[in-house]
Amino acid sequence: MENNIQRELKMKVLLSVFLFAICLLLISWKPGDANLAKGPKGKKTYDRVCSPCHSTDAKGIPSFSPALSGSKIVLGSSNKLIRVMLKGSAELKNYPGHNNKNEMPAQANLKDRRIANLLTYIRNNFGNKAPAITADEVKNERAKF
Repeated sequence: MENNIQRELKMKVLLSVFLFAICLLLISWKPGDANLAKGPKGKKTYDRVCSPCHSTDAKGIPSFSPALSGSKIVLGSSNKLIRVMLKGSAELKNYPGHNNKNEMPAQANLKDRRIANLLTYIRNNFGNKAPAITADEVKNERAKF
């Protein structure tokens, strides 16, 4: 009988230690850590959609496509930048200094959240520093046309 009590006590101790270890793992786990391996939000879309013309360093290609690094449009009004993304070069036809041979295609097929993440990524990388853009801002601009 004493043997059964000792075994039962050992099992309870082992179970308690196991549960305590699981609790420590859950407490120390940070959900964002898994996303860090993917890179910042918007980077993947930039690499796929924008970098072929604007280059991986966002410095553009002279006389072909403009630099996004230090761009007045990128750093300026979020509404203007969103419209350029949704309408492409058509939004820039009367913009001073817009003389690139390559026309930017409209990216209205991208979802609002993806555009917001992409533009926020561009506005906060490549030497740029500007406020984030939200999916609601993109939605509001899209609703205007």
